[in-house]
Formats: sequence, structure tokens, C-alpha cells
Amino acid sequence: MGSGSAGKEGGPFKALLRQQTQSALEQREFPFFTLTAFPPGFLVHVGGVVSARSVKLLDRIHNPDEPETRDAWWAEIRQEIKSHAKALGCHAVVGYSESTSICEEVCILSASGTAAVLNPRFLQDGTVEGCLEQRLEENLSTRCGFCHIPYDELNMPFPAHLTYCYNCRKQKVPDVLFTTIDLPTDATVIGKGCLIQARLCRLKKKAQAEANATAISNLLPFMEYEVHTQLMNKLKLKGMNALFGLRIQITVGENMLMGLASATGVYLAALPTPGGIQIAGKTPNDGSYEQHISHMQKKINDTIAKNKELYEINPPEISEEIIGSPIPEPRQRSRLLRSQSESSDEVTELDLSHGKKDAFVLEIDDTDAMEDVHSLLTDVPPPSGFYSCNTEIMPGINNWTSEIQMFTSVRVIRLSSLNLTNQALNKNFNDLCENLLKSLYFKLRSMIPCCLCHVNFTVSLPEDELIQVTVTAVAITFDKNQALQTTKTPVEKSLQRASTDNEELLQFPLELCSDSLHSHPFPPVKAVTVEKASPVGDGNFRNRSAPPCANSTVGVVKMTPLSFIPGAKITKYLGIINMFFIRETTSLREEGGVSGFLHAFIAEVFAMVRAHVAALGGNAVVSYIMKQCVFMENPNKNQAQCLINVSGDAVVFVRESDLEVVSSQQPTTNCQSSCTEGEVTT
Repeated sequence: MGSGSAGKEGGPFKALLRQQTQSALEQREFPFFTLTAFPPGFLVHVGGVVSARSVKLLDRIHNPDEPETRDAWWAEIRQEIKSHAKALGCHAVVGYSESTSICEEVCILSASGTAAVLNPRFLQDGTVEGCLEQRLEENLSTRCGFCHIPYDELNMPFPAHLTYCYNCRKQKVPDVLFTTIDLPTDATVIGKGCLIQARLCRLKKKAQAEANATAISNLLPFMEYEVHTQLMNKLKLKGMNALFGLRIQITVGENMLMGLASATGVYLAALPTPGGIQIAGKTPNDGSYEQHISHMQKKINDTIAKNKELYEINPPEISEEIIGSPIPEPRQRSRLLRSQSESSDEVTELDLSHGKKDAFVLEIDDTDAMEDVHSLLTDVPPPSGFYSCNTEIMPGINNWTSEIQMFTSVRVIRLSSLNLTNQALNKNFNDLCENLLKSLYFKLRSMIPCCLCHVNFTVSLPEDELIQVTVTAVAITFDKNQALQTTKTPVEKSLQRASTDNEELLQFPLELCSDSLHSHPFPPVKAVTVEKASPVGDGNFRNRSAPPCANSTVGVVKMTPLSFIPGAKITKYLGIINMFFIRETTSLREEGGVSGFLHAFIAEVFAMVRAHVAALGGNAVVSYIMKQCVFMENPNKNQAQCLINVSGDAVVFVRESDLEVVSSQQPTTNCQSSCTEGEVTT
């Protein structure tokens, strides 16, 4: 039991749990799960983020047609991930993902996930031992078990800040938690969540082959450090203590490296209240500098107070006697950066040297550079009535309405090569991302109050001094006046995410006849004002009229990046859609420049995906993602090319309201009426 931080009988219980879980996973070479959402009780404990990166030279592959060398590279990465997870006492990795970034002959291999202890009931046939089953039920019934860190706190090799869980008040929890998965449905959250991003650019000298790979390898650890520093600082600035859906993208170009980390910040009730951020000057004898530092400190404190009010973060006051042990004073500076793990899940002492490589553990200091402080204050909060997250559903919001709007936006900027510095590059990158979000808020202002869910940013460097940012998300409205009208459990709320969708403007008219359930009359709703995604003129847009088919019509195919249709039930999966499109032009200026060219092309992609799904007999595409959007231009020759790769799941869905009507009436043979959401493209 060590110091007893695992609670009464926690050591034997965890030892038995590890033994059961290990026996269930020992036959798997890599016990990795790419899933990000799990049924209640599947996750017993979450250890934290584990990641690995490697820089390789593609010209070292002797036979490009054979996969042996590439397979060996990925096997090395996966073995390192497995090693880090095992060092934390975890036998599985959830929310696992792999990615690559290639520039000429240099390739960066990246992998990340969340180390976790899984419930053995889900991993093997039969039932687990009776005593373990009882202890599992006790642990899972608290709804905070995944936050507990039961390793020996007296032998920790890093300065972590531990307190007793603010929910069950029996186990120890960390002060902050990073994960790559969605928020568990049974987690207790105070207030609402928000999108948190860390953006970083670093210049590098142009080099070839091994010299270039060496320069990139030397930069990567410091970029990881600074990206996590920003995440920690911005998390504290929001007054929150946990990140979910963390996705870090490192992109390599000819003369720069770019890093973009996106996550959804939340306030977990089980974790302690986060401390503030303190700024300390390096020249205390300078009066004007001290005054400037004091002014910046006041702005940060005011921002923290405003964010707590904006996201409704009002945790209850808990006395030290109730907690059961002294609670340290709230720290005003971030102390710990753990890129490989944010916490761990092991009763015994952590083995950070497990495997061939030591885990990457760094301590951070928020006073290293004023650039980090300015980056905190330059992030503009969303307008009133808007929320955003990169998970499927915003934590803290459950009263969704019928309006839903998917959109895709692409921005391309060309940098000036004159006197380009790291500070100027960071400012340009920050301005690009912030202006992109502002434009989305402006175009979707008619949907207030709404939330931008599943916000997926992708950064690429297609050419020298060219930055491209692509974002895909879905806007869902909610009724803030009905926030307290439901008393359903979080699991029930996750199943009933929204009511039915109802729109009347169709941007891609498509009329099909089918035998379906009895249609349900919907009241008319206000059309959403967005930038039209179709390249045709306004005259081609019209309200839906009844076609000469059997009794009713089937609306155009829905497209959403979510894995579900709000207010509907998916009745059949038709398979994966994976499509590539290439378009080029020799009259770029005549087609409206880069913006007009991309606008029209993306609209055509949407139309062709819808037509393909409709031909398969489906009426929706879920889990839609734009995997690739490679754009190249030659302004001097008035030429441009673009390649787009999209994928998703073709499905057939039925509205829940239709099912309710059919359950009370005799089924009739009619066609179902549905509508499409618009897309915002730039």
C-alpha cells in the first residue's frame, strides 16, 4: 500500500486488478484502442497522455515498394508507447492515433494516446472474481475512479501536487489531467467546457538529408515543451483543471516547424481548484518594468475571473476537515509538464526508465519569456452566445435544439521572407487561426446561442512560406432557458443529444422516393444565414416543393463530423466512404482567386459525396472527415491545383420523432421528409 494514498485495501485491490487486466491483454501485441468514447465502467483509471515521435529519412528505404522498413519504424514507435504505458502501471492505451508529416525526404512519425487501466469484465469471457467484482462496483459507482492516482506518493520522481478526491474523498487525485479521449459520460463536470489551443512556429535553416533530420530532431523536444507550457497556462487562465480530446500536430516545412495542439478544457469536480498564474520580472530594480509586470498580472487575474463567470465555474467550498488531509495553498505557478504522462495509475513506485528510453518529464516555469504571457492575453474569447470544443459534445450542455450546421473552411496565407523571425511567425500563425474563428462566429451569428462541436484544425505547409489551415466542425444550437428542465443522468443525456433537425433551404436539391416510416410534420424554423457552399448563383436555390413521387420526399443526404445524427436513430451502416478528388485551373484569377477556387471545389466535393451515398441507398454521412486538402498555386502562370481526400460512414437513419409517431399510429407507406444542413466554405 505504500503510504496509503491508494486508500484502505487499495494496494491488494489494484494488484488483483492489474493481474486480471494483464491476463486479458497479454495475448495482444499492442493493446491499443483508437476509440475515444467508451461505455460506462470500461475505464477504471486513466494514467495520462503517452506519446512518441521519431524523425526518419525516406531515402534510407532501399526498396520503396516493400513495407518492411516502414513497418519496422512503426513497430518501434508502438513499442515505445506500450513501454510508457506499462511504466505507468497501465496495460492499455485508449484514444490512440498515428500521424506523419513529410517534407522532401524527411518524415516525422508521431503517435499518442492515453494510458489506462481497463475493466477486465469487458476484456475476457466469463466473470471476474467475486471480490474484484465487488471492488470494481464500488470504484465505478463513485463516478470519479478514472481520476484517481493510486501510486505511492512518497516515492514520486516528479513534483506532483496531490490531494484527496473532491468527490469520494478517499483516493488521491492530481491537480491536472490531460487525455486524448472524450469526457466519460459518467464524469461530474462543473460549468461548461471550451476549446483550448496552443500554437507555435519555429524557423530552421534549409538543409538536406541527414543534416535536416538532425536539425528537426533537435527542435522537437523544445517544441513539445513550449506547446505543453501554453496548454498548462491557458488551462489555468480558463480556470479549469483537465483537458480532453488532446490532439497535437507537428508539421514540417522547408524552413520552419509548426505545432498546433487542440483540446477541450473542463473543470472536473473530482480535481482541486486550479491556482492562478504569477508573473515575476527579471529586473526588479527597474521601476517601469515592475509597473508593466504589475499591469500584466492584473490583466491576467481579471481574465481568470471573467472566464470563471463566462463558463459558469462555481465549485463548492470544501473544508480541510471534510477532505481528510491538509489541502495545500493554491499554487500560482504551473509546476509540472508531463508530455508522456500527466498522471499515472500504479500502486507501486513508478518505473520511468521502463524499456529502452526514459520517459520525457520536464518542469516548466511560466516566467521564461514575455512572449508566452502575451500569447495568453491575445486569445480573444468567443462572442456572447458562442461556445466551442473539439469533442463531439460540449461538456456541460445537454439541452440541444433542432438546428445543426456543418461547415468546412480553408485559409491560405503567404508569408513575407523579409526579416522573418520566430516572434513574427508566431504572430502571423496566431492571427490566422483567430481570424478564422472570428469569421466562423460572424457567419453563424444567426444560430446564437450555439456551440461549435468537433472543431478539427489541420495545418499544412504545402510550399515554402505558405501556410494552410483547414477547419471542419458542426454548429449545434441549444436552449439556455431549459438548462434545468431535465434531470436525466449523464448517460441518458449522452443518448438524447438533440431534438430533430428542421430546415427548409436546400443547397443541393436531390429528390428521391423511398418507402419509409410515416413522416412527422415540423413547424417552420428560421433559415440559417451562412455563406453558400454551392458555386451556382442565388437563382438556383429554392424552397423544397413536393415532387411527383409517392406521397412525400427524401431530403438530401446529411453530412456531419459527429458519429451520430442528433435526434435520430441509425438503423443501418452501409460501409465506409473514402473518396479522392483532384481539380486544377489555368484561370485562377477569373474564378475568384484562391478563395473562389477552393470555395467551388469543396462545394463540388460535398455534392459528389452526397450523390454517392444516395446511390448506395443512404441518407446521411457520419464521422465525416477531410483527411487531405493539398493546395498548390503558381500565381505567375495563373494556375492552381488541389487534391482533397474525404471519408466517412454511409448510414440510414430514422428520426426519433418519427418513431414516436409510428409507435402510436399504424405504419403507413410514405417517404420520409428531411432537410440538409449548409456548409460554410472559404
